[in-house]
Amino acid sequence: MSEDHAPSNEDWIDALKRIALTDPKRAWFQAHLAAPGCVAGEAALAAAAGQEIAAYRALAVELAAALDRDAPAEPLALLAEPVAGGWKLRPALAFALGAHRILPEAWTRGGKPAADLVPPPGESPIIVLVRPQLAENIGTVARAMANGGLFHLRLVAPRDGWPQDRAWRTASGADAILEAAQLFPDVPSAVADCHRVFATCPRPRHIVVPLRTARAAAEDLREINGRALRAAVLFGPERAGLENDDVACADTLVRYPLNPAHMSLNLAQAVMILAYEWWTAAEPTPPRQLQTHATKVATKGQLEGFLDRLVAELDASGFLEPAHKRPGMVRNLRHWFERGEVTEQELRTLHGVVTELSRGRMRRGRPEED
Repeated sequence: MSEDHAPSNEDWIDALKRIALTDPKRAWFQAHLAAPGCVAGEAALAAAAGQEIAAYRALAVELAAALDRDAPAEPLALLAEPVAGGWKLRPALAFALGAHRILPEAWTRGGKPAADLVPPPGESPIIVLVRPQLAENIGTVARAMANGGLFHLRLVAPRDGWPQDRAWRTASGADAILEAAQLFPDVPSAVADCHRVFATCPRPRHIVVPLRTARAAAEDLREINGRALRAAVLFGPERAGLENDDVACADTLVRYPLNPAHMSLNLAQAVMILAYEWWTAAEPTPPRQLQTHATKVATKGQLEGFLDRLVAELDASGFLEPAHKRPGMVRNLRHWFERGEVTEQELRTLHGVVTELSRGRMRRGRPEED
């Protein structure tokens, strides 16, 4: 191949984004990159990748299509140049593979240990991403699903194929969801085994169909799944959302009541809202609580005992003078303490404060008692 017509670094980076970079394909690149000087014979490459060399040639043909050019008569010549000892990986491709972090020691699939995620018992909502464009967005969707206790992910005709390592990079340990994701060619096949189908729809549609907020949809999904029925929720491509033919596969639309002046959400945010509502629909955490740690909220009797003592000490110090202002000042003090849930530990601290003040002195250089 003429160097003048060889793909550039940027060409290779873009081409690698356009193919489904599966583990078997990655194995070929890992084997070639790991060879001394990136030079290896066909037999050595096949042994390292654990596959027939024909698969490497097929990968070269696929990359040629991604580069929008014809594959050479010897497809491996696109990827490498023949040298003594075998094939030497082309520097521009090696650079692009480095940018994609193909080598195992440079690639950790997100850098976080995989979370121990398993499908919840029974039926739970299926998230269907229709023609998603970026693998990174698929990864962040998996992360959002894990946050909300969702597990089942289906992908309809992802633009760059599947799987894509870049999804694991952004999944923050939600590997199990990505590894279990199912791939479908179109929406009808993706929802064929479902009893109910919801579709997120940011724009009004000229159809008569039930419309739900995310909260109402989550409540419906809980009820549907509780009857052992399978339900899916469709989310459209990042750029334009679901098409009319996609929405026609749904029986219920979901719209988020957000600021009308700016209702733009990215894909993961849209899934996160629904996942949050799904989780909180059955979440037992009280919506309001006081975090007391090891102590407890003081009883009214304990609080009254402290207030009596405080008022007595304030009387003795002359703070509650003149007498005609005393009732109002005492009421203000009581209102202050009664307004919140004072804890036993806080009362013990306040008792200590009053004890020190009642001695008629302050330490640290203040006057001592006579």
